[in-house]
Amino acid sequence: MFVFSRSKNNLIFLQVLCLILFSGLLQLVSVRVHAYEGQMQRTVNNVLEAYGGKNNVLKIKTVSAHGRIDDFLRKTTGGYARTMRRPGELRIDIMPERGGEVRILSHGKGFQGSGDRLSAAKPVSLSSMRYQYGYLDLPMSLADGSAKAVHKGIEELHGRPMEILLIELASAPDLKVYIDFETHLIRRVEARFDMGGMGSSVLGTEYDNFKTVDGAVFPFTLNNFAGGKKISILSITRLTINRALPEGVFSSNH
Repeated sequence: MFVFSRSKNNLIFLQVLCLILFSGLLQLVSVRVHAYEGQMQRTVNNVLEAYGGKNNVLKIKTVSAHGRIDDFLRKTTGGYARTMRRPGELRIDIMPERGGEVRILSHGKGFQGSGDRLSAAKPVSLSSMRYQYGYLDLPMSLADGSAKAVHKGIEELHGRPMEILLIELASAPDLKVYIDFETHLIRRVEARFDMGGMGSSVLGTEYDNFKTVDGAVFPFTLNNFAGGKKISILSITRLTINRALPEGVFSSNH
C-alpha cells in the first residue's frame, strides 16, 4: 500500500511538472512571437523614416529611371531605362539604342523580346519579372501594408549587421531583404530560383549611392549577381517620380 501510494504521488508530481514546463514553453513561444511582431513594426517604421517618411513614400505611384548598364556576361555597355507604375506594372529596356531586350510586366502577365517584337514571357522569365517588381516596389509596399513580410532576425553582410525580412511574392520565390541595422536602408535583396534540371541559383541585387528625389530616397547604383557572381551594374543618372507616362508604355503592342 505504501509503495502504491508513493508511486501514485510520483506520477502526480510528474504530471504537474510536465504541465508547468509545457505552460512555460507556451509562454516563451508567445513572448518570442510577440517580440518579433513588435520588432517587425519597429523595423518598418525605421525603414520608412530612412526613405523620407511614410507620407512621402506613400505618394510614389510611378518611377522612371534612366542610366547605363555594364553587362559583365556579354562584356558590353549600353543604355538602360526602367518605368514602374503601382500596382503591378514594370517595363525595362536594356540597350534600346542597339535594339536590345524589352521586358514588360502588366498585372501578372509578362512579355519580352526585342524592339516591337514581343511575345509572352517564359515561366522562368515571368517569375523573374515578378521578383524584380517585388523588390522595386520596396519600401512602398511596406508603407501601404501590401507586402506580406516577416522578421527573420539579424545576419551579417560585408561585416555589418543587417535585419532580415522575408517577403512573400505572388507566383515568385520569397524575397529576402537585408536592412542596414544603423541606417535602416535596404542594402541587398535576393531570391532562390529553380533552374529546372540545372538546380537552383540565388539571384540578387545590392544597393548603393542613395539619393533623395522629391523627398524620397532611391539607390542610384544597383549591383546584380547570380550564384555569388557579379553579372551587371546599373548606374542610374536620372530618376523621376509621379510623372505622366507615355500611352501604352506597358502594352505588348507598344
